[in-house]
Amino acid sequence: MVRISVIWIVFICMFHFAAGQNEDDVRLWASEIMESLAADLDEDVDLTWFTEELIRLARNPVKINRARREDLEQIFFLNDIQIEAILFRRYQLEKFVTIFDLQAVEGLDRRTIMLLEPLLLFDEELDEDHRFFRRRGDLFLRTQWVLETPSGYREREDGTTPFQGNKLKLYSRMEIEPMRDVELGFVTEKDAGEPMFNNQINTLDYVSGYLSWKPNGIVKQVIVGQYRMSTGQGLVLQTAMAPRKSSMTTSIRNRHPAYRPSLSVAEGGGLNGGLIAFGTDNFTIVPFVSIQNVGGRISEDDGGNRFITSIKTDGFHRTLTELEQRKTTLEEIYGISVRWHAGRFILDGGFLHYELEHPLYPVDRPYNIHYFRGRKNQNGWFGWQGSIYNVYWFGEVAFNDNPEPALWTGTLFALSGQLNMAMAYRRIPVDFIAPLGAPLTEAGNPAGESGFYAGMELGLPAGLSLSAYIDYFEHNWLRFQTKSPSNGYDFLSVLTHRPSRGWENLLRYRHRNKVVNVPMDNPGYETGELVQNQFRLQTRYSPDNTWSFTTRADFHYVSRFGERAESPGFLLAQDIRYRHPGEKWNATLRYAMMDVEDYETRIYAYEPDLLYSFSVPSYYGVGNRVVAMVKYTPLRRLDLWVRFSRWHYANRETIGSGNMTIPGNVSREVRFQVRKRF
Repeated sequence: MVRISVIWIVFICMFHFAAGQNEDDVRLWASEIMESLAADLDEDVDLTWFTEELIRLARNPVKINRARREDLEQIFFLNDIQIEAILFRRYQLEKFVTIFDLQAVEGLDRRTIMLLEPLLLFDEELDEDHRFFRRRGDLFLRTQWVLETPSGYREREDGTTPFQGNKLKLYSRMEIEPMRDVELGFVTEKDAGEPMFNNQINTLDYVSGYLSWKPNGIVKQVIVGQYRMSTGQGLVLQTAMAPRKSSMTTSIRNRHPAYRPSLSVAEGGGLNGGLIAFGTDNFTIVPFVSIQNVGGRISEDDGGNRFITSIKTDGFHRTLTELEQRKTTLEEIYGISVRWHAGRFILDGGFLHYELEHPLYPVDRPYNIHYFRGRKNQNGWFGWQGSIYNVYWFGEVAFNDNPEPALWTGTLFALSGQLNMAMAYRRIPVDFIAPLGAPLTEAGNPAGESGFYAGMELGLPAGLSLSAYIDYFEHNWLRFQTKSPSNGYDFLSVLTHRPSRGWENLLRYRHRNKVVNVPMDNPGYETGELVQNQFRLQTRYSPDNTWSFTTRADFHYVSRFGERAESPGFLLAQDIRYRHPGEKWNATLRYAMMDVEDYETRIYAYEPDLLYSFSVPSYYGVGNRVVAMVKYTPLRRLDLWVRFSRWHYANRETIGSGNMTIPGNVSREVRFQVRKRF
């Protein structure tokens, strides 16, 4: 289930209480995807761009009777087959009058229609606003800190401390629409331990923003500042989060917007400069440029020439070493993207040039000899998407300096009104290099990977539905922690039972088989199979609009090289949510017990968090977890949040490692957030 679709839903309802949607219900529905997203990632990933897209969609509902395919594609939980069915039904009816007309669309169930209601505009006169000047804004201020003091803040024998700043993490975000078709955004962030307003960092560690203008004419949009782009299936240009396998098993096509302004605080992989999109309804040209300083570890050769051994992407600048790696080299990117609506197909192509001020030469390892090296790289691509009868076909072919192209292609089709299918094939040469690429693949660095994916969604009687996928992959070169070419597969099935509107039961099973190195006293090149089996039982019950209860149990079994791990991972969690009938306040409580002694059997679980903030920690250890959160609305358009969380471990004397080590077996965190809309 994973990825992509994940977050969106949480926001959708949050912006539309008046539309009759239940915020907690949608948030709960999103949490299942969030958890899988985290479970398939090996590092922290910035997810705020999902938030940005939902904010835009919530503020500007889709005009259903004038919507094109691209407009409906913004609604991530609609698959391509459902979008085709909506467009075909609109052609038959000529016009949708109310949300109830969607009941006649093949493939749309009641739950999907409920989620669609706040995102669609049927009476377009309600959206007419001819004022040139109009003020609309959204301001967020957030702070959080750990009550205990990690070792990085403690004074050493020489009187210094590793971390140069205090324990506070600070975040602010503002978006303003001062006039029609004009938007401004501004974001700042300081991570815990980072200094601010001194000779090390003049302001806060991260400061960014954008200005966007959408004139009515041949120029469609102008963006100056921070923005994101996505083309084809992400082989060359994907600065949003990569598409990933998920419980939405037929939603595998890259549907990220081609370009958008961004307020992401991820300090790697984004674009900062400007673009101009211009053209007609059926033809768009987007030249773009990005110039920014990025972090990296700088070294010198014997001749005094500087080069980079690694690019820093985690965004932390807390210690003197991390501060030395802050904004050490200039990154220049420019290119052009072209999109053409050719009947039932949409074609896109383009060119991208990537260049670093100092060449990149990572430390030589057998697995990374095909990684990007040097200062420059160039890519071209050609992508397509469209329908032939009842089959939707999409794909991308991408090129660099090597003669063999990369290919990612797939199809979506409906075998009946209740069964949807998706199939895809990918083949990426080992010497294919695209520094800004991020397609749907198994490996983080997809070069040298090929694979076949098949997914299905089946509606069953008695409120049942079944989703499943299987993904077989091969790597024809070594990978990190795998000292030989390898293969494997990933299987997921989710059986969902919805006996009534407020009750949902879920049974989820995932099986993963991959090749990894066998630990040896004398390191060699022997590899073996790592097999993971994950089970989840979950029930969600909402007797009314005020109370909601969620109970889940997770089991994670691992077999290494034919031998089963000593103990499986186990998690039992109970969530209770209360929403005041007057919507002045609501509260959420989670209590979880975990018994996870093996790191390989760790379990990821979505947690209730502040609006537009997400927590999907890994449960690893023996102990319990408590999360309590309250939201209060004292005045119209003013919201306050406070969140308290605590880890308690029964089998540890310290928590964390290195500079993040906390003495004792308890760790507590507090978060505050203020939101003002105007």
